[in-house]
Amino acid sequence: MKVNFKKIFIYTLLIVFLIPSCNYLNLEPEDEVTRDKFWKTKEEVESAVMGCYAAMMNYDAMLRYFLWGEIRADLVVTTVRANEALINIKNGDLSPTDGFNAWGSIYAVINNCNTVLEFAKETKKIDQSFSEDLLLQYEAEVTAIRSLMYFYLVRTFGDVPYITEASLSDSQNYSVPKSTQKEIIEELIKSLKSIDRTQNGTNKGIPFGYGTNPAANKGRFTVWGVKALLADIYLWNEDYEKCISETNQIINSGQFSLVQIKSNLENVDFNGEVRTVYYPSEADADIFFTSMYVNGNSVESIFELQFSTDYENPFYDYFSSRTGRIAANTEVLSNLELFMPSSVDKGWYDTRGEGVSFRQGLIWKWIGLNRSSATTRVQGESFSNWIFYRLADVYLMKAEALNQLGKSGNTAQLEESLAIVRKIRERATAPESTDLIPSTSLQIDPQILEEFILKERAREFAHEGKRWFDVLRNAKRDNYAGINHLIVLATYSTTPDKVLGLQNKWKGDFNSHYSPIDLEELRANSALVQNPFYLK
Repeated sequence: MKVNFKKIFIYTLLIVFLIPSCNYLNLEPEDEVTRDKFWKTKEEVESAVMGCYAAMMNYDAMLRYFLWGEIRADLVVTTVRANEALINIKNGDLSPTDGFNAWGSIYAVINNCNTVLEFAKETKKIDQSFSEDLLLQYEAEVTAIRSLMYFYLVRTFGDVPYITEASLSDSQNYSVPKSTQKEIIEELIKSLKSIDRTQNGTNKGIPFGYGTNPAANKGRFTVWGVKALLADIYLWNEDYEKCISETNQIINSGQFSLVQIKSNLENVDFNGEVRTVYYPSEADADIFFTSMYVNGNSVESIFELQFSTDYENPFYDYFSSRTGRIAANTEVLSNLELFMPSSVDKGWYDTRGEGVSFRQGLIWKWIGLNRSSATTRVQGESFSNWIFYRLADVYLMKAEALNQLGKSGNTAQLEESLAIVRKIRERATAPESTDLIPSTSLQIDPQILEEFILKERAREFAHEGKRWFDVLRNAKRDNYAGINHLIVLATYSTTPDKVLGLQNKWKGDFNSHYSPIDLEELRANSALVQNPFYLK
């Protein structure tokens, strides 16, 4: 499958030679992989599977998880070091030549997964100690990885080539047309259900865990990671009952818990009225930041990429005060609605704001080393894990699904949804200033609750690569009944002189919500057609 295979092949070579512990392809000759030179033992297959995780950590792939989920939204801004292409994207002017829409690194991961799926079974015929159960586990892991990569692609581009066959040589020249987003989503659901041993009726497939090592249990796909991905896909697909089913299984598993931040309650006089104020435990808030974003693999984490001193992430380069091209949009984060201070007492504040999401304009989650001081990472210390899914995400996915079902008049579902939002806010000691549905409300308006959940997700997952996808999901729901979410987003996503043009673009042509296909990809694959909005 030639989706710019030369680029995919180069990424594969880089992974092979730069990450010795994941030397998972015996490439011979220079641009060929012959069947008789593939893996001979189950240990070599395991290295190949680890290589698929390693491919996800590629510099370019990591930038895409972040940029595709954040740059078009309102929680980041570009710095003076950003190049013209990045600035244009931030302002809503996407181009097939800007480079940031190149998907080679993502298809490289997919190709590595396809290679395992195609060749691991051949190794089992050679290595008699390679059990069927272990083969099915490895196949399940790479199926989950491949599904996650495709989910990024369809949310970013809409229709894309859906490739399930390994590309093994640069001499292959297959042109692959796009499959529809709907077709791919259906295939992803089918694939993920087939490897989930709680659904496929067997004890085979994706494991519940990998022993007692947190790095393995959080850094590799488990049943719980698959369910989180399925829940996310169901939510995107507006299949709310199934989303709730998946989230309930994770929540009720007893495997995960929120990292707690205690608070001290005091009654204060506010304009002659006694009000309860929640003062967060500073020590607990520090532990929250350290366990979640510095050390990683917290009790809340479900699936995250494992970086270390041996292999750094690209965040220092992109977010530091010295070299950074992306910064926190403090106007939105601190001066507007997300982290407004309490009007009752300034000591009552949301612990997810300054010192966690941002500090001094920096994206602190990925560049800071300490919540309570201005200690940043230096060159060589950028090895925080990248979190794909954690329990707070699962809770808020359930809350969103419950609210959508509750719109039909089911008060119990609306109340349960709001209770979940309050659970997440309580952990963060979120003040009354950002509470859109006070406890004194006589009834719950599902439209307000929808906005409440969306803003709560912005507070909870700022700079975790979710904001654009969250807003787009809410906007496109019910045939774009929620388009106003994007109209509001545009107000804070670009410069004032471009707001009206961006709003008209997003409102006038829904195809503009998806990114253009990179020009190099179009040249490499003659069957590809540019996304409709960019044919004008």
